Amino acid sequence: MRMKRAVFIIVNVLIFQLTNAYALPTAGITVKAVDEEGVPVAGARVSMAFTIPKPDDIGAADLFVKGVTDNNGQFSAENASIGMLGFSVDHEGYYQSSVGYEFTTHSKLHNRWEPWNPTVEVVLKKKRNPVPMYIKYTDSMKMPVIGTPVGYDLEAGDWVSPYGKGKVSDFVFNFESIDRKWTDYECGYTLIFSNENDGIQEYFFNSDDQSYYKWPFEAPEGGYEKELKKSRKDSPGTGLVTNIKNGVKYLFRVRTVTDKDGNVIAAKYGKINGEINVWPGKIKFFYYFNPDGTRNLEEDPKRNLFTMK
Repeated sequence: MRMKRAVFIIVNVLIFQLTNAYALPTAGITVKAVDEEGVPVAGARVSMAFTIPKPDDIGAADLFVKGVTDNNGQFSAENASIGMLGFSVDHEGYYQSSVGYEFTTHSKLHNRWEPWNPTVEVVLKKKRNPVPMYIKYTDSMKMPVIGTPVGYDLEAGDWVSPYGKGKVSDFVFNFESIDRKWTDYECGYTLIFSNENDGIQEYFFNSDDQSYYKWPFEAPEGGYEKELKKSRKDSPGTGLVTNIKNGVKYLFRVRTVTDKDGNVIAAKYGKINGEINVWPGKIKFFYYFNPDGTRNLEEDPKRNLFTMK
């Protein structure tokens, strides 16, 4: 009995030593929340995810540590980690921001990641004036007609009569589509507008932007192009050829009215999240249309005018 107990104690001591010899290094980090002017944001909610191996050694998991920032906008935490962290910060009246951090070196002496407890600044954007908009993902709409211009009414969310219930041709598409088989087709469109000063322009999110809200708060006054052409072609001989872009977004202006000197005195603005994509016989896009006559692009997702009707 005493021998069994002695063996049990020795085995547990060895397990303890081995576990500590290969223990994960500790990561310490401080998050500092600031607004766009660099002013510390106190009372911001912080959620830190320390990445650790799963118990079965297959894959990884996140251990969460949560807290709030102090009067200096700071919150600190530490935990064992494989050196990868992610954290999100949010506060009432601001958009949530998310940041990742990866350590590259660690101290064997202290069994911790270096540099120890770095401060990572997280910028929170204030919510300014979110307004109700017409928000719609068209999914894959059938092209109503090929080779003839057809209007799309952003406020109605439909093609213009006689192909739908729309009344105003905000977007005017001219489609082409030849579908021979799955890997042998040609399709595309030319997008134009109803008014001289209507138009569209590309927009790309800033990859360094930490905020959930990455759009401009106001649409630009100029820089709009009068047409947009997109095509997609696939054939057994050449493969896929397309000018569809990854990561592109769009800003647009429609229903533009100008004075006698060409100055814009009224218009409606909006944005498109992603490409206006095209396939044989189909098109899809995800748009936000602000009907209030301002250049405001900050939508209130809880007040979609399509669902409020």
